[in-house]
Amino acid sequence: MYEKQILIILIFFCFSTFGWSQNYRKVDSIVLTYPTKFSSTSKLAKRIDSDFSNDFEKTRAIYTWITNNIAYEPTEYGKYDFEYSTKTEFEQKEQKYEEKLSTRVISKGKAVCEGYSTLFKALCDKISIKSKVITGGSKTLTKDIGKRYYSDHAWNMVLIENKKYLIDVTWGAGTYENRFERKVNYFYFLTDPKLFIKNHYPDYYENALLIEKIDKEVFLKGPLIYDFDFNLESPTNGIIKKVEVGKVKFRFQTNKKINSISYDLDDKNHQVNQFKNNDNLEFEIDLTGLKRQRELIFYFDYQPIIAFKLE
Repeated sequence: MYEKQILIILIFFCFSTFGWSQNYRKVDSIVLTYPTKFSSTSKLAKRIDSDFSNDFEKTRAIYTWITNNIAYEPTEYGKYDFEYSTKTEFEQKEQKYEEKLSTRVISKGKAVCEGYSTLFKALCDKISIKSKVITGGSKTLTKDIGKRYYSDHAWNMVLIENKKYLIDVTWGAGTYENRFERKVNYFYFLTDPKLFIKNHYPDYYENALLIEKIDKEVFLKGPLIYDFDFNLESPTNGIIKKVEVGKVKFRFQTNKKINSISYDLDDKNHQVNQFKNNDNLEFEIDLTGLKRQRELIFYFDYQPIIAFKLE
């Protein structure tokens, strides 16, 4: 699958925000001195285990090493598929599959999401941090809005100090559009589940780590979110029917002050000249007479924020 996401945010826990940010900077700086390839997961895990003192730092070290050294490569898909007929056979073959795949990824430096997430779990296992691979549906492109649900992505859940967290090392590593471009970000490191669900929907909903139930159809039909600092209040549907609309009002909840708003209708850019930016961000655009256009993407201060599908 093709993952496309460029976001940066840090999530801090337990102590002061400043304190944790300092700890994570130290972790990152140490990990960036490591070799870019290892012959086995045991060698990298042993180094991480000896360099860091708590599970938050060790998990951060794993995330930082993987995102900085593993490149997304579509040809790596399905390298070690296996068949099984019983639960026992599955468990036996799954363990061998994880060992082979994680060793391949760490030595070759390339993978798809199954390889990224399997390597993350393998490293956690080696240093006694509980983790598992989560599979589910994702949204990365405008055309994904309203698509039929299918399981096309893999990420991780990790247990630290008796609390579960969500991690996506694949999307944390960079973007893929015809070729991989490394753009390491930490938005998908211990992400707030309420934000994670915007573009990840697990096959088993308990893995969303949310009390409230978000219907699968709501996820599928929601807009494509690029920047989570802007909470869309209306319209909530990511699909805009061209025959049913004229002028459309958009409203976002945010504490950010915006100087410029523009939007793409396919490849043609337009400027929004009038908008309110007080307690909320509000503006209106005229979509009357649209014919062949298929996507609507908004930019706030020249950064992509949100996309809608036009039908």
